[in-house]
Amino acid sequence: MPSKMTISHLSHDIGLKKSFVSFVWADDPSKRLGLEVPYGTSLADVETAAEKAISDFVGELQAARIDLP
Repeated sequence: MPSKMTISHLSHDIGLKKSFVSFVWADDPSKRLGLEVPYGTSLADVETAAEKAISDFVGELQAARIDLP
């Protein structure tokens, strides 16, 4: 069964002109994730922006090289 994530926060840093969305896993509240979304994202657009942020993050992780120190 796939995990369910809930969008728990949308915040805007006016000074840095950045916005962030936070997620929490429904089945394990200790698992959390925060990602940047376009500055000024509205509540009406947060789900779409969050899905794109996750997709971009997955692509970044898949392309990343993991090295041992």
